[in-house]
Amino acid sequence: MKRRIAALLLALVLTVPCLPANAGTALLAELLRGIDYGNETTYVIGHKSPDADTIGSAIAYAWLLRQLGIDAKPAATAQVDRETRYALDFFGMEQPEILTDAAGKQFVLVDHSEYSQALDGMKEGRVVGIVDHHGIGDVRNTQRIAVISLPAGAAASIVYRLYLDCGVEIKRDMARVLLMGILSDTKGMISNVTQLDRQALDALSPIAQIDDIGALYDGMKAAKASFDGMTVSEIFHSDYKEYTAGDITFGIGSVYTETEESLAELTETIRAELPALYAQDGRDMLFCLISTDQTTWMIWYGEGAEQAVRDSFPGYDGSGRIIFVPKASRKENIVPPLTAALEERTGADR
Repeated sequence: MKRRIAALLLALVLTVPCLPANAGTALLAELLRGIDYGNETTYVIGHKSPDADTIGSAIAYAWLLRQLGIDAKPAATAQVDRETRYALDFFGMEQPEILTDAAGKQFVLVDHSEYSQALDGMKEGRVVGIVDHHGIGDVRNTQRIAVISLPAGAAASIVYRLYLDCGVEIKRDMARVLLMGILSDTKGMISNVTQLDRQALDALSPIAQIDDIGALYDGMKAAKASFDGMTVSEIFHSDYKEYTAGDITFGIGSVYTETEESLAELTETIRAELPALYAQDGRDMLFCLISTDQTTWMIWYGEGAEQAVRDSFPGYDGSGRIIFVPKASRKENIVPPLTAALEERTGADR
């Protein structure tokens, strides 16, 4: 029943952003203005362990809402990662204000829709909007809410489309942070790329006024792979998300390294620390993806994690790791099969 309801909700959600470009500008803008924001500031915020897509989407969507007359501000859950910091420094821009508690505040969530990935206290906050490119999560509001979810490669691509559908001009700085998000989440337009991402990249590039977008992405990649001065816990949590499947909670860290030579060494370094990270995080299971541009290695820890891997990936050979070639995507290749297997397990246990 839950899956049927989720499918119905997704079908309803998709009806708004699929208007032809510019055909529904007045309509969509009016719908967004029609949400009951009260007299509160609406913070546009992404998930924990903020990355380039979540930050770029928050900055650009908050600016769009302000052009529609809505009191909106971008916010972040923590200090941005090194990849995002590199890009913002390149643009001469600051990261958004950091919030530590959502209780009593009002939000639009970007790039996530699950309480486990949201700012602490979000259940005591008020969510009035969601812009996401993942599955439908458990965040809820019994009042009217603007939920826009599309299977794009980046949340930033959806925000780009919303500018078109609201008839709002995209300024240079907004084009830059949207490009930052698209380049990051599509791994330089080689992973999970959709036609919307391509359209967004083509349209935003001249507006952003960046001479060499390839060089920008190369710098972002190098910054992402730089772990100087970081602990293993900081490396693991630099791109980390938590999930719930049935009664089971699990976390997945995603780490990037530039060379195949460093892949095995980094994998074993993290593997040695997984028991301590497991005790620290309090999840039932932990998984870690260590990737280059071509390959992903996955390792795990926790009671039942090995069986979850066997149930999720039939080709697993029992070696304690899985190697994906080409590289794997957390949202496309890892979370769906793990969630399905764990939900089936918890259902069978009842």
